[in-house]
Amino acid sequence: MEIIEVSFSEYKDAISSPYFIFGDAGFNSLNSFKAEKVFYLLFKEGKVRLGIIMGYQNKVLKSPFSAPFGGFSFVSEKIRLHHIEEAIKILSDLANSRNVSAIEITLPPLFYNYRFISKQINCFHRAGYVFSAIDLNFSCDILSNKKPYQEQLWRNSRKNLRIASEANLSFIRITDEKEKRISYEIISENRAHRGFPLRMTWDQIQETEIIIPIDYFLVKGAPGSPIAAAIVFHVTDKIVQVVYWGDLPGHTEVKPMNFLASGLYEYYKALNIEFLDIGPSTENSLPNYGLCEFKESLGCTLYPKFTMYKSFR
Repeated sequence: MEIIEVSFSEYKDAISSPYFIFGDAGFNSLNSFKAEKVFYLLFKEGKVRLGIIMGYQNKVLKSPFSAPFGGFSFVSEKIRLHHIEEAIKILSDLANSRNVSAIEITLPPLFYNYRFISKQINCFHRAGYVFSAIDLNFSCDILSNKKPYQEQLWRNSRKNLRIASEANLSFIRITDEKEKRISYEIISENRAHRGFPLRMTWDQIQETEIIIPIDYFLVKGAPGSPIAAAIVFHVTDKIVQVVYWGDLPGHTEVKPMNFLASGLYEYYKALNIEFLDIGPSTENSLPNYGLCEFKESLGCTLYPKFTMYKSFR
């Protein structure tokens, strides 16, 4: 097997349909300013078998360098184990021969592709990569869970959803550009109130929408004023990810977040979406206990999200 560094366009031609949108050449090119250099790498044995896009930051090769997760992309889903082994070996050899101090790979949660991600974990581990983080990712397994949504909830969440329903809240998907901006501003205010960073600007979300289909939602109070919002990326044909959500301070008594979660679940269930990915509630393995409990109370399933690391210096 050989490793070939190619251009953005050559990579896009070779890996035209990555199994998740964050592996797309266009998405990574859009965010290339966040790395000192972006490498588009193909792995060929007779024909192209695998690809990976990596960003060089502070002498570390990272996949992702600006996304929730990364790792290899395949050309054919029937990729053999020894092809992944060889790709990791020659990638590691390349890094070791250059001014690279380490490689860091964060893989998607298993439900994005159980077989391929499991193979990667096994191969990275046997190649001497260590787990630098094991984060907890939460998702609603919409199609596989046959129970009605309310029966999946913890008791306190069922109570909160009743409170929200009695408050005459409304849940809507929005397409108007002004209301989309309002959804972002609600989330921005929520993040500022809780002291959490908002990593994407409004302009960056608009630019990303050129590549990734994005849905915007609002929860409105009884007078019709927006009090909660969600921004959701279509990461695959069957998986959507809540990238940002939140409510305005001062409205917790009507439980808009429980109402928002319910609305999202039912909306995507009607579209036959398999997984509603609500993302991790840990950072570098450390849990936000309140957020973990809230997501579990919504009936979410927990999946590990592995970050693998290998030092060369």
